[in-house]
Amino acid sequence: MNPVARALWNPIVAKEYRTRMRTWRSPFAITLYVVLLGGLGWAVFAAMTGNTLGLGGSGTNYGMYLFMFLIVFQVALLGFITPALTAGAISSERERQTLDLLFVTPLAPFSILWGKLLASMSFVVLLLILSIPLFSLVFLLGGIELDQVVYAFAVTGATALTLGFVGIAFSSLFRRTLPATVAAYGAAFVLLLGAYVYGFLFPTNADPTSTVVPAPPAVTLISPVIPLVTIATNQPVSGYGVRIDYSRYTNSGPAAGGYCTPTVNGAMCTSGPVNTFGANQNTGTTLPSGLFKGWQYWQASVVMQLMICAVALAFSALVLPPVRRFHLRRRRPVTAPAPA
Repeated sequence: MNPVARALWNPIVAKEYRTRMRTWRSPFAITLYVVLLGGLGWAVFAAMTGNTLGLGGSGTNYGMYLFMFLIVFQVALLGFITPALTAGAISSERERQTLDLLFVTPLAPFSILWGKLLASMSFVVLLLILSIPLFSLVFLLGGIELDQVVYAFAVTGATALTLGFVGIAFSSLFRRTLPATVAAYGAAFVLLLGAYVYGFLFPTNADPTSTVVPAPPAVTLISPVIPLVTIATNQPVSGYGVRIDYSRYTNSGPAAGGYCTPTVNGAMCTSGPVNTFGANQNTGTTLPSGLFKGWQYWQASVVMQLMICAVALAFSALVLPPVRRFHLRRRRPVTAPAPA
């Protein structure tokens, strides 16, 4: 067997495939996933046609809004499913006292991690494939191109992969499944929502006289929310992660009627409010500034999530072996009993 085939089909993967699909939980999870996603699509479409969402009455926008709601809801569903698949991958072996049996086999620790992760993520890929017929309906409504769907699924797959790697890392660190699951869901909450809320709490300071709206902080791109919205609308999210900085002006805010800017000879004041900020609104899905200047929103998001995956995989490979290279707590030296 060549190395590629051995990596994709090692004994861990074969065992996980057989045990996972023979239970009732997998068909039930697949059915529930498709029903929830399809039910949301039907509810959003019914609300749009009834004009109860306030999204306007233009039928050309139905496909765009339906696609945006579906792809964001799909990420939310994967945020609940993926940690449950990977958080107990290693810790459950410890609880059953079968992990030591894996270490005495010719499989390396990396092969064990990779097999567990590949088996879990294959189920996630199956869910993504089953959702394709639902997303194909948006083409009947218009407003969405094929490349937008491909980019959105790339971001969704990278997000699921990141949550899977993080879940494997916590499963390797903790000896029990319960704390590993709680930690995995906490990390998923931080990655999906915490990074998004970070843009509201610590936005990028912008000059009011600037004609270009700066990009939000790079940390916010870890969350797939903003990249997915920009893919669906083909426009950046206006006002998110940006705060106008009036601190350099003597008159603070538009209500003062004007601004005074310090210069070499004193100050230069205007008689009316300066409205040049955002005069040339950003268009498209390209980051105008920051660490990933010139990149697409979704490209920056995928790269940052892959970096998190690499760190989580390296951490898992360090803490998984029974003889660890480092310890979180310093062990006390064992003293010999005193002679009687």
